[in-house]
Amino acid sequence: MVDTRQGVVTQPYQRVYDDPVSLKAGDVVRITERDLWNDDERYVWIWCINAEDKAGWVPEQFIEVNGEQGTAKRDYNAIELTVPEGETVEILEEGNGWYWVTNQAANAGWVPTTHITPL
Repeated sequence: MVDTRQGVVTQPYQRVYDDPVSLKAGDVVRITERDLWNDDERYVWIWCINAEDKAGWVPEQFIEVNGEQGTAKRDYNAIELTVPEGETVEILEEGNGWYWVTNQAANAGWVPTTHITPL
């Protein structure tokens, strides 16, 4: 059972990538960049390219890094969710400064924690 909680969108967010990387545990990826979220050492992201040449940022803790190659430690989808201010969402997971949420239309995706206040 997932421990969920509700949140309200306090600042609208527009999805940046329409068709980002998604991974299954065990997938091998190419790694081309490493970056910090807002210069915060706690939130390290890796730019990964999967076997279908889809790319996206993946939290470093989700990838076993071996040079310019990595292996997914878990399933992951980098899809972001466009949300308007005032919408109530269900928060399912928190990671690297982002919440994985579902909205009232049952769409799911990542939204920065700076844009949602948990209720």
